[in-house]
Amino acid sequence: MDNFFKSQLYKWTYEKIKSNPQKFGGDEGNPYIMHEYVMEHYGDNMVTSLQMQNFKIISSISRIRNILLEKNPQFDFRVKYKPKNTKNKVKEE
Repeated sequence: MDNFFKSQLYKWTYEKIKSNPQKFGGDEGNPYIMHEYVMEHYGDNMVTSLQMQNFKIISSISRIRNILLEKNPQFDFRVKYKPKNTKNKVKEE
């Protein structure tokens, strides 16, 4: 992902959260904002058939993946988004 696109995503996300903080900034904001993005940018019949539950599942999978990678550093090959304190946790154990 190039810096320009990343900047555009940041701005879009900020504006969405700002427009409705209760919906997009709440506990279930992740799937709502994912759904909103997909609907705005890829709003064809296949996308419109996706339900909010689909996005909740995707969001949960993403969080679970991050937790599992933190607990199993031998599988963690992230470079750009690697948690900064992972190295310290491994040394402490």
